[in-house]
Amino acid sequence: MNRNYDAVFFDFDGTVADTSRGIFNSADYAARAFGLPVPDEAGHRYFMGPPLLESFDVVMGLKGEDGVEAVKKYREYYRAGGMLEMEFYPGMIDFLKKLQLGGVRTAVTSSKPEMFVSQILEHFEIADLFNLIACPRSDSLPEKKASLITRALEHFEIAPSRALMVGDRYLDMQGAKQTGVDGCGAGWGYGTREELLDSGAKYIASSVPELDRIVFGI
Repeated sequence: MNRNYDAVFFDFDGTVADTSRGIFNSADYAARAFGLPVPDEAGHRYFMGPPLLESFDVVMGLKGEDGVEAVKKYREYYRAGGMLEMEFYPGMIDFLKKLQLGGVRTAVTSSKPEMFVSQILEHFEIADLFNLIACPRSDSLPEKKASLITRALEHFEIAPSRALMVGDRYLDMQGAKQTGVDGCGAGWGYGTREELLDSGAKYIASSVPELDRIVFGI
């Protein structure tokens, strides 16, 4: 099977799955715990991508210990079931299976902590569709996207030119650019086309089948 890349790295929220319901509900739960209004639409969307400490700072002005406590409240709801309030994007599971069959190695390079990514993949019985989870160890130890991508490159021992980073936010495209990896914006996610292009995307895929053509050149 012809292919343009030997590995594909995926963001998770807004890229592999629409996890917005669980994320928004978790953010609302934390806001109420602090007696704050729940985020508006723009505030909710900010939670799709950046690390939680940053999101609570930017959206609710919760810094330092307040930010740490807000993350703990968020995780109360998330652990209780919020992390499973999600849907995989159309065609994504079949595409991941095709990558495995085609010998393309896959990794999750998300800002979501590793333990939650692992639990989600195991719950939906698709852990075998990813060769690596390169995510932060915890909310209190966030990592830059470039660091996660570098970890995946080193694990697979491949050149940056042979890897593709797929994500729906500027952080994904910036991380790809910083590590010399081609970036593909997930046009079905939560970032705008302008955001993705301005942050260095080489491609914008409007659907999973279009992403398939970018990887396999068909």
